[in-house]
Amino acid sequence: MRLRRLAAAALIAGGLAGGPAAAGTSIAVFAGVLTDNPWEEVVLRPWRIDVQRPGLAGLALGRKLGAPVETRLGTLRFGIEAQLVRHAGLQDNWEVSLPLTARLTPRRPLLRAIDSVAGGIGLSRATRPPAFERQRGGGDAQRIKVHWHIELAHELRDAPATELFVRLHHRSNAYGLMGPGGSSNGLVAGLRHSF
Repeated sequence: MRLRRLAAAALIAGGLAGGPAAAGTSIAVFAGVLTDNPWEEVVLRPWRIDVQRPGLAGLALGRKLGAPVETRLGTLRFGIEAQLVRHAGLQDNWEVSLPLTARLTPRRPLLRAIDSVAGGIGLSRATRPPAFERQRGGGDAQRIKVHWHIELAHELRDAPATELFVRLHHRSNAYGLMGPGGSSNGLVAGLRHSF
């Protein structure tokens, strides 16, 4: 309950503090699967991904913060995102995450299809210690962990302000900082609309 209030307050404060330059809200839906791989292997050796039975589906509300920053690589924007995620299958719990985000939009699409690259980091709270993380952690799992994600997005030319994205959704014990237990990696695909 406290995390939900914090997420709502952060989104409201971001909108009020940012003024017109920060205008920009988005809503996204996504779904995917968990893997039994460390995140490094998911990113560097995707052909070795071991897909697991548990799945996840989520809703994310995003808000841009501040003015965009022009860099040599493209336009950089910061924001905040409130995520509500439902896990099903091997584990049966809800997850609420509140990451701060950064999105780089290059001047030209990467590989002709990637219009932006993003990442986020914040806290994640599960309604109960996730069973899959307990299994991966040798019997231990924590409700509160660090959440981070990396994302590739593609704008839909026929649907203004709408994009498809793929994301690595990660819950981490931050090398023991958040307590013992295993981490989890989800590969998700989603659709986001900005307004």
